[in-house]
Amino acid sequence: MTKLILGFFDGIHKGHQEVIKNVYSQDSYLITFDTSPKLFFKNENNSLLTTNNEKVEILKKIFPDLKVEFLIFKNICDLSPEQFIKYLKNLFDFKVISVGYDFKFGKNAEGNVNTLKKLSKKYNFELVVQKKVLYKNRAIHSSLIRNYLINYPLRMEDVFNMLGRFYQISGIVIEGKKIGRKIGFPTANILVPPYKVIPYFGIYKAKVRILNNDFKDRIFDGLLYIGPRPVINNYEISVEVWIKDFNHEVYYQPVVVDIIKFIRKVKSFKNLNAMVKQIEKDIEIAFVD
Repeated sequence: MTKLILGFFDGIHKGHQEVIKNVYSQDSYLITFDTSPKLFFKNENNSLLTTNNEKVEILKKIFPDLKVEFLIFKNICDLSPEQFIKYLKNLFDFKVISVGYDFKFGKNAEGNVNTLKKLSKKYNFELVVQKKVLYKNRAIHSSLIRNYLINYPLRMEDVFNMLGRFYQISGIVIEGKKIGRKIGFPTANILVPPYKVIPYFGIYKAKVRILNNDFKDRIFDGLLYIGPRPVINNYEISVEVWIKDFNHEVYYQPVVVDIIKFIRKVKSFKNLNAMVKQIEKDIEIAFVD
């Protein structure tokens, strides 16, 4: 019996996970979109907790039997709520739909849970609606997690508890100015999609994975720097990670960085010597018990 799980599921937080658990089986399909309405209509940067690749990787870890389908949003954004359900019926002969309490769908987000209740009778499917999942008496929501990441770096533990894992940044390692190499702390500069939520500027304790066969399944300690830099190729934010006990070239390799803990805000330094002393202090704070 085919079961559909509908939503954009940005972040795959604990609320999303409950929506999936309600109908999870080998016959379950998670139906999401290749892009978010925010990006499609407004092209908002710093707006998404997960890229599509991150979303798939996270789902595979938590729900290995779940099948994930990305619909092309531009092909369905003008469908009415009923047309959208008919569209899904043509693709999947489903008997169950699972959604969250605040699910919206159809042109101009005109459809909601009440719309689905009416359509369930007409199209003969069971509707499962997940109630709010609370954390500290607040509903877990992608917008709340986004707010904490951008504005409240000392709440990384709350972010972890709402996601059920550390927040991650993934991207490709690109060449930088190599200043870190000159002072004995080489960093990997990460090219991150512009729509990905970049946390509050600062230094963070991190865990690093390099996604190639040479370093398969290895997890390294690191310090992540997020902050401003002079405009290079119109990319104004620097995201770079120093990897502890690591001296390999990883240019153009995909990396994943789990953000563990906020260490401090970004500072300006009079000279490179002052920067070195601060980095040494950061390492001690992050890794010396």
